[in-house]
Amino acid sequence: MKPQFDNQVLSSFLLWFDHTLLNKGEAYQNTTGQFYNVSTEYAGYKTYSSSYSQIVSDASITGATIPTGLYVGSNLVNVGQGGSTGLYAIDYNNGRSFWSGDQGGNVTGSFAIKDFNTFLTSRTEDEILFQTQYTNRNKVSTVVPTGLEPNTRTYPVVYIKNDGSSNEPFAFGGQDTTNISVRAIVIADSQFEIDAIGSLFRDERHNYVPLFAPSEMPFNQFGYYRNDVQYNYNTVNDGKTETNKFYLEDVNVSRFDRVLENEVRKFNPNVYSTLIDFEINKVRNPYS
Repeated sequence: MKPQFDNQVLSSFLLWFDHTLLNKGEAYQNTTGQFYNVSTEYAGYKTYSSSYSQIVSDASITGATIPTGLYVGSNLVNVGQGGSTGLYAIDYNNGRSFWSGDQGGNVTGSFAIKDFNTFLTSRTEDEILFQTQYTNRNKVSTVVPTGLEPNTRTYPVVYIKNDGSSNEPFAFGGQDTTNISVRAIVIADSQFEIDAIGSLFRDERHNYVPLFAPSEMPFNQFGYYRNDVQYNYNTVNDGKTETNKFYLEDVNVSRFDRVLENEVRKFNPNVYSTLIDFEINKVRNPYS
């Protein structure tokens, strides 16, 4: 099935949320690290994974180190180079790289890691908060000298989900206001982070968010830049008018009461959590 309007909105919202967190919140750290050979292959390519879930890919983030190549030993291998065992892609959204063959030396690189990983999800709050075991990102990188295997859940992390939608009549001729509720489920490792992320996005109320066309989505199936064009959020956003944006009608930050917080910490004793609810809308003609 081809993507529909809600798919376009959620994907655009994720890119905006991530960009806002990295840009206004400066929520990233530059680091160096090794990519380890892990047990899985993807589409026949060897997978070398870092100890981090996500790497910054947005070239508009000032000061962030964004890799387009990695080192094998002391030799820099850029994406598309390295011959029969070369580097095929860097998967920024999962902190891993894909190679055409096994590497004869350590795979390393310099890159920026996110303070909060960001993902779209269809899982329920109960599954995310009460049924999932998380590992602190910093402990993974220092205690476990291996790459992350697929499906490893690390935090701090934000899960973004569609929480319902409706159309309301707006004008003659078939125009409706499409209202969509989006929920961000935040899992952090300190109260400071919870307060900071809540404050940042609460103050985004009444702003417009760019709506990315399917052709403007930045990543291919391997998590690398589509058509090898480096992703820059501001460049894609330049020239977009309100016609190509949706409106942040309201933002509400809510906290769990002590009973619920204690229930969350029974499974993950060191986490802090909050919910950020966004009400967004766009006037459109859904029947044309």
